[in-house]
Amino acid sequence: MELDIEWYKIIIESVILSIIIFGAVFLEIWLYRKSEKIKETNTRKRMSDLIRTDLRRKIRFINDSSEYKDYKPFFTDVWDAVVLSGKQTLFPFETIENLQHCYSWMKYYNTEIQQKHQIDNEKTLKEILDEVKKSIEHSLEILKE
Repeated sequence: MELDIEWYKIIIESVILSIIIFGAVFLEIWLYRKSEKIKETNTRKRMSDLIRTDLRRKIRFINDSSEYKDYKPFFTDVWDAVVLSGKQTLFPFETIENLQHCYSWMKYYNTEIQQKHQIDNEKTLKEILDEVKKSIEHSLEILKE
């Protein structure tokens, strides 16, 4: 009978030990996921601030270009850096799609600027700048959400 009691104690101790180990692993995984989520949230916020600041600068650039009729190309280095770092995946798909559309308008404008030397068409550039500005304003509205 004493032998049966020993097995009973071993089984109870093993179950308690496995519960402790499982709980420790579960807690470690939970804390890791929580810290990763906090990192992603902070990174998303910083990226959003960076893109918003860049888009606001682009609007000032457009206003200056229109006012002084000095059409220069956009620098899309901020969006390129976001894409190259792979951080665009932190945003919802609709936001990524909208920002890509916005920066595509800028690149299209840059292409037209390069062709301006061949064909001097200020009206076309102004129309494209207006479209770029609308696209930027729409992107800024989406980023505020």
